Amino acid sequence: HQCGNKAEFMNDPSYWITALLISLLTFVIYPDVMIADDNPTLWIVSGQSNACGRADLPGPEGVSSAKFYDPNQAEFITAVDPLPGMESTGTGPWVAAAQTVASSGPAVNMVGFASGGQPIAYWHPGRPGHKGLFPRIEQAGQNADVFLWYQGESDTVSPEKVTRYQDELKQLVSRVRQQANNPQMLAVIVQIGRNTESGDTDYTGLRQAQRQFVLEDGNAILVPALGRSLKDSVHLDNAGYRECGHEIGRALRQVRYSQKEINWPGPILDRAYLVDESSSVMAIFNEVEQLSGCTASDFAVVDEQGTIQCSDAEEISKFIRLKFDRKIALPATLIYGYGNDPTASLVDEAGNRAPAVQVPITE
Repeated sequence: HQCGNKAEFMNDPSYWITALLISLLTFVIYPDVMIADDNPTLWIVSGQSNACGRADLPGPEGVSSAKFYDPNQAEFITAVDPLPGMESTGTGPWVAAAQTVASSGPAVNMVGFASGGQPIAYWHPGRPGHKGLFPRIEQAGQNADVFLWYQGESDTVSPEKVTRYQDELKQLVSRVRQQANNPQMLAVIVQIGRNTESGDTDYTGLRQAQRQFVLEDGNAILVPALGRSLKDSVHLDNAGYRECGHEIGRALRQVRYSQKEINWPGPILDRAYLVDESSSVMAIFNEVEQLSGCTASDFAVVDEQGTIQCSDAEEISKFIRLKFDRKIALPATLIYGYGNDPTASLVDEAGNRAPAVQVPITE
């Protein structure tokens, strides 16, 4: 501009047009920074050893838009594994989840407590888990948006624990929401994964209890840890935690932060019915256009004659045709993710995995 003085320059309409264009370009080029600075979201994370993180370091490189509360410093610091206050010397899923959300959404602050090998009763009022988690919520978790829970392996050891689990999870989530002063807080339940040396335990029943909690809660989602690579018999490895974290992040971007271009939820087993004179079952999934990676042994039917695993499976778009070596007698239940050590590799076109599910079979 060739203006004689500042007043003339400021009164020139082209000045304001240029300023507006520069502002718009700045937002387009640096949207993450602007969103992150304006309105960070707050998560509470907890659970047992898989929530602590047990994979070998290093974890994801830290970014300023994902932070974790350090109880020793009483402040939020850049989230880098091992996370402070999580009883871990390794990496877990939370940094990857937070960075997935922060990459195209709000910045993420996290606060939490986890302890390895503990049943859900460890978080009852007066118990160590309660004393570890709830004071931190009071200090740094008020009005949190999301509660992420990754626990359950230690409750598979007896039928009584499995039976009580759904009600205990309901009580825990209610207490967290109350302590954080947000009754509408979204609960993310990470459905427990494989146990390759489980012995006489009931992972199928525990996964179903987690699923039933989500179905009845109305403000909760289920993200499976099944299908991820393992470091040992129960803990994910570095790649497995990152994959699980990314899927948690994709789920939150869709459900909590309304980025509708993200294709999530993943495939959900919706219903199943008998075909071929009752020797086959057609399983129908929703929230999916195309399924792949199906393993027959992941499916089983329970009827009055007992449990029988699938002998052959065929993918047909969003349907799975399952064949069995005998006729199925109703009433019967179809289970996906059966047993303690299922492959459970069924995925949709976006790479989201199907959680373990049990549904009644109809005519």
